[in-house]
Amino acid sequence: MATLEQQKAFIATIAPVVQAEAKKRGYAICSAAIAQACVESAYGTSSLAYKHHNYWGMKTGSKWTGPSVNMKTKEEYQPGVLTGIRDNFRCYPDLSAGVVGYYTFISAARYKALKIATSAHDYLQKIKSAGYCTSSTY
Repeated sequence: MATLEQQKAFIATIAPVVQAEAKKRGYAICSAAIAQACVESAYGTSSLAYKHHNYWGMKTGSKWTGPSVNMKTKEEYQPGVLTGIRDNFRCYPDLSAGVVGYYTFISAARYKALKIATSAHDYLQKIKSAGYCTSSTY
């Protein structure tokens, strides 16, 4: 678990990069993306985050052609039941590339409603509804 100091340092590092990329791409809400990165990467302390600069737990999918790493993860296919699996996750060379990768990922048609989100809560509801994750509590 990240210490309070680690949490503050992670937010201070990632927030301006997320804010700049969100603005560049026309997303009004960026606090939700920052919060997602905090949760998904345990404030940058997960190995997927600090080794591979994937702060949002993005899997490769069928269209990804970049580097990847196979790791253990848990999915919630049934509410309240976590299933351990292995899957391939995207890798990026640095934090900036990871942030750009996230915004490229959410530029897919199924996430188009994120650009019109009116609040962080609305953004997170929209991304969950679009199938971003399997967690019932996301």
